[in-house]
Amino acid sequence: MPMPLGSLSQEAMNSHEFNTRITSIKYWVVENARTFRRFVSSLQLGINIDALDIFELHRDFDRNALTVFLNGKIHKGDIGVASEAGVPGMADPGAEIAAWAHRNEVKVTSICGPSSFILALSASGLNGQQFTFHGYAPVKDEELRSFLGKMGKDCEKTGYTQALIEAPYRSDRLIAAMLSVLSPSLKICIACSLHEPEGFIRTRTVAEWQENKPALGKNPCIFLVGK
Repeated sequence: MPMPLGSLSQEAMNSHEFNTRITSIKYWVVENARTFRRFVSSLQLGINIDALDIFELHRDFDRNALTVFLNGKIHKGDIGVASEAGVPGMADPGAEIAAWAHRNEVKVTSICGPSSFILALSASGLNGQQFTFHGYAPVKDEELRSFLGKMGKDCEKTGYTQALIEAPYRSDRLIAAMLSVLSPSLKICIACSLHEPEGFIRTRTVAEWQENKPALGKNPCIFLVGK
């Protein structure tokens, strides 16, 4: 089940299928139970949030406990999976639950909703036929520069769009590294604060961004590199 990226996501997610599904599910695997309950309550769909049975998929979750939860609940009803934002399994936790379902021949259904990667790629003007999504960028400076250098060469050689994300508080550091490592002729698309009123998706060459370096602050961003 998708979760909002920003304040404008709810209108895009407010479909009959989304509302029907979320009101019918009692068992959930989510990143944070508190924020999930708050979101469900905000929908005002008459869902009894105290009756929800939730397993938290935090960073140090117990895999054996997750398996016990899934095995014990699947015979009682559908199990919903939700991350903090966007679509689970795409740069977010969730793939392990889908993999468990496939191993146990349990039907998996993906409900449409906002995905930062898809929204950015579709509006970037870059190659949407062939692309590579790298997830989060390396943290250490030397590893980051090596990663960006290889990514840039791969982009120039194959023409594949390269996509990556970063923790919001490191976005300015990442774009600075990209502008110092990547070829001036390559293009960078910055998709910032998607589904927020101040959000934008803007594609410029590296040389053009160097002339007008963006200040991203702590806003969530996704970055795409292309020819």
